[in-house]
Amino acid sequence: MHAFRDLVIETIQTPDAVYAGRRDPSRRIYRKRYLEVSGLGESLDLLVFVGNTDRYVATAYFAAYSFRMLGTSIWPSS
Repeated sequence: MHAFRDLVIETIQTPDAVYAGRRDPSRRIYRKRYLEVSGLGESLDLLVFVGNTDRYVATAYFAAYSFRMLGTSIWPSS
């Protein structure tokens, strides 16, 4: 993910949505859709897992699957 560091930062600063982690409620998952990612293809979501209290970025990866697996949406509120 080092090559996509700027996208990770952008995702945390301006996410499309934020979720409370399903497996670990103390984590927040920031999601942002990118319509084109250099070298990876089109329409992928970047998911960034961040500790809620320490703000530590635990992991980040691109995904192309359902958001139902992420946990409870906490932003934007429905």
